[in-house]
Amino acid sequence: MSKKIYVLWFGQTLSWTGSAMSFFAIGVWIFETTGKASALSSILFTVGIVGVITGPFGGVLADRFPRKQLIISFDLIIAFLMCLIGYFAINDKLTLIMLIPFALAFGIFEIAHWTTWSAYLGDVVKKQHVTKISALFESAEAFAVLLGPIGGALIYSYFGLPGVILVDLITCIFGIVTISFFKSEKNGNSNKLNFNNVYFDLKEAYVWLKNQKGLLTLVSILSISNFLWGFTTVLLPPMVLTFSDARGLGIIESTIGLAFLIGSIISLRYSEHLQGNLKLAIQCGLLGGVSLIFGSLRPSIFLLCIYGIISGVSGTVQYTISSGAWLAITDINIRGRALALRGTIAQMLRPIGVLIAGPLGDYLEFSFYPDNNELLSPIIGTGPGRGYALLFLLVGILYICVWLINYQNKNLKSLSNQVIEITKN
Repeated sequence: MSKKIYVLWFGQTLSWTGSAMSFFAIGVWIFETTGKASALSSILFTVGIVGVITGPFGGVLADRFPRKQLIISFDLIIAFLMCLIGYFAINDKLTLIMLIPFALAFGIFEIAHWTTWSAYLGDVVKKQHVTKISALFESAEAFAVLLGPIGGALIYSYFGLPGVILVDLITCIFGIVTISFFKSEKNGNSNKLNFNNVYFDLKEAYVWLKNQKGLLTLVSILSISNFLWGFTTVLLPPMVLTFSDARGLGIIESTIGLAFLIGSIISLRYSEHLQGNLKLAIQCGLLGGVSLIFGSLRPSIFLLCIYGIISGVSGTVQYTISSGAWLAITDINIRGRALALRGTIAQMLRPIGVLIAGPLGDYLEFSFYPDNNELLSPIIGTGPGRGYALLFLLVGILYICVWLINYQNKNLKSLSNQVIEITKN
């Protein structure tokens, strides 16, 4: 790979770290303001469901327009939205209801941004390097998850939400500057965009994916997995904040980021061995379920850090293998739409999981399991947050079942062989 790719990597690492700070701080602000997981789940559900609905259209844009320009445009729009949130926060006018329209906008532009970025990475390297570049930019996300919660917690403690957003805007500028000087191959066949073109483009991508049984099987499994992982996104903050504070939550989420980084380094070091190794991806899924069980056992920062390390390393390796498979098989002119469909299918159930997690977690916390329980207390402990922990435990068991059922899936074995053959040639 070219050395200038690392310049691009540096800029995006800074930009994504700033974004991670903002999203961490907004999550803490929501829970501190309302005291309920359901409030956080409503915002996350809004972001997720809008992304699922509009995701395929983002893929059309990524295949018809220059991807670099699209990425810059999306960055500017998201930065503007963050400025508005910061303005209302400074003037003490920010409310949970006010965040809903912002969540709608974020859902549209974040998924389009992710789709375009994923397609763009396939433009700047040859096929034999797709797993390596996936691992490299997984490390950028890892740094964001590692540094975002720590930085977000510190800045939030001293300067509040507006201070965090200001840092986010500064880092966003670095990301835009680095990609502005980076060239990529031209993609698409026309800049004309109308209803017929959109319909044709989406149909073409759908027909293509329908014939890719291995990829379709993989993304279907990921869809169910992401449904379950949506629960953890909502449950972790209230579960931790019942026995600790924002700094404790920041430590745990930063541990997850550190694990992402370790997983990215492993993926970079062994990228050639990971290409097409979907059996290892399944094993990583099983480890993710085990990590959830660890995290539910006691109200302990240490145990939740163990959860973070196991889930972070295994999840990163798994994602690297999956992304490498998609980039290897898809052609440049259909890559944006294919990845958009992947994102839509993979994430379509996650908002439902997020939506259910909040009310169900609150029910288990305040109604079902508020006191000592002879059956459950020896397993998950007692006290505040243990209702959330119970749901955490159940999700972990279900997660293991999903990946265990597909351990010997024939379509995944066929996909593995296909990726290995393509990357070798």
